[in-house]
Amino acid sequence: MSKSFLLYGHGGAYNHGAEAIVKCTAALIKDIFPTSTIALSTHFKEQDLQFAMPVDDYCTRDMNYVEADRASTQKGLYDAMIYKSTLDKITPNSVCLSVGGDNYCYDNWRKWKTIHERALGSGAKSILWSCSVEPSMITVEMLDTLKAHHLITARESLTYNALRQSGLDNVVLCSDVAFLLEPEKAALPQGFVKGNAVAVNVSPLVVRREIKKGITVENIKNLIRFIIRETTMNVALVPHVVMPMDNDYLLLREIYEELEPNDRICLISDKLSAAQYKYIISKCRLGIFARTHASIAAYSSCVPAIAIGYSVKAKGIAADLRLDDYVLPLDSFSDGYSLLTMFKDLLQNENKLSHMLKEKMPAYKENARKNPACR
Repeated sequence: MSKSFLLYGHGGAYNHGAEAIVKCTAALIKDIFPTSTIALSTHFKEQDLQFAMPVDDYCTRDMNYVEADRASTQKGLYDAMIYKSTLDKITPNSVCLSVGGDNYCYDNWRKWKTIHERALGSGAKSILWSCSVEPSMITVEMLDTLKAHHLITARESLTYNALRQSGLDNVVLCSDVAFLLEPEKAALPQGFVKGNAVAVNVSPLVVRREIKKGITVENIKNLIRFIIRETTMNVALVPHVVMPMDNDYLLLREIYEELEPNDRICLISDKLSAAQYKYIISKCRLGIFARTHASIAAYSSCVPAIAIGYSVKAKGIAADLRLDDYVLPLDSFSDGYSLLTMFKDLLQNENKLSHMLKEKMPAYKENARKNPACR
């Protein structure tokens, strides 16, 4: 009997990091189990269809119960009804992969517990896949849920060590599967110079979490002004999440319009796929990224980068690549030039960092390909 895989915890392909995880996961599965079927539980099927997710079937939310949940003061009451089509998909032959990456870093993690528990009750396999877990979020309740997974593949050592130190023996360390994404050629905009551009990504999420209002955008603008005035490099503003309520492109467009007009600054389209964004990032010389999967696109292309690090995934992946000196936590934005100071250091050590990434990347990518959850 061929294997049946259910991927769940996916928000939608307008989050291009999530798109990359699903596409790379599906490719791994099909490489090892060519006759397997893959169903994707998603919040936004139309986004996934637009970006041609390589899956055989979709499970969607019941929006009537989504609205009921929003109106309810008792969160979680409607989870089983919201995800009914996902729960109905689970059979004893299912391998259920929670592919949300950092879903156990947020307060709403319990909705995924509903699907996990149905998998266990049905005799299916339940795997937490290519994940990060915020150590400060770990409670006894969460630990009980994590322990009950057949396997957890942690994508960075901060998560791996935190889970092992909490007593879990069902966790292995594997690189984020998105490191395996192959770039897809895309048209480069006017003003983009291959090999001499700096990719810049900033997100509404980091702006919402900043400790001083406006300091993130101030740092980005000061960095761009320095690049234009003091170097020969160009700047590419690269969105990576374009969800309606969390849209990098709108913020980057605002920054673009507020900067002094210059043909060395270009704003990348918000209509590209994860693989096309990776292609553009791979043609850059350096990068600064708020979105971790934009950083992953750079690291895996051996482009030295700074991660604006609000999360355990950003810090952990950078540390595993010996790039922890190039993570700037939000609470380190002490003035309008904190990012520029780190960028100058990145620029000074560019060749050394590029060489280090080229040495480390083959084995690091192979560690994603050997993920035992697909075996």
